[in-house]
Amino acid sequence: MTPARYRKVYDWFTARPAALAALAACTRLLPLVQAGAYLILLALLAVRTAAGEDSIQLLARTVLVPGAVFAGGSALRAALNRPRPYEQPGFIPLLPKETAGKAFPSRHAVSGAVIAMAWLPVSPAAAGVLTVSALAICVTRVLAGVHSVKDAAAGAALGFGLGAAGMLL
Repeated sequence: MTPARYRKVYDWFTARPAALAALAACTRLLPLVQAGAYLILLALLAVRTAAGEDSIQLLARTVLVPGAVFAGGSALRAALNRPRPYEQPGFIPLLPKETAGKAFPSRHAVSGAVIAMAWLPVSPAAAGVLTVSALAICVTRVLAGVHSVKDAAAGAALGFGLGAAGMLL
């Protein structure tokens, strides 16, 4: 997104303090929802595995698939080291951030998506709710001005694609 195009988003939110506060809250809370859901999933599977209801393989996959996808996404973004939108002259993000580079793919998007997919074999309904939350994370990252649409879309595609493949195959 060009600085001039983003300026319209910036102006809309700065003219509406309640909307800006909601955006800031969502950028903080949505990743916590995903992380909390992942911890709940791990605890649930540990209890069910100990009770003999689930196999240790499902628990292992639930640890290894998100870990591998997260590590791979982090390595990819470090290797590519693409600039963030606010590194362009004239681009002012709504929510200040000081990180330079490492924008592609969005690690928040990767993480949110792969956590949603980790729930798929256990509860497709929970996976659906967490998918909506992961997509909302993508939107908030772009609106906040810390990632481009491409950064967020690539992160979501990696997380959903590799997460679903790893959890279901």
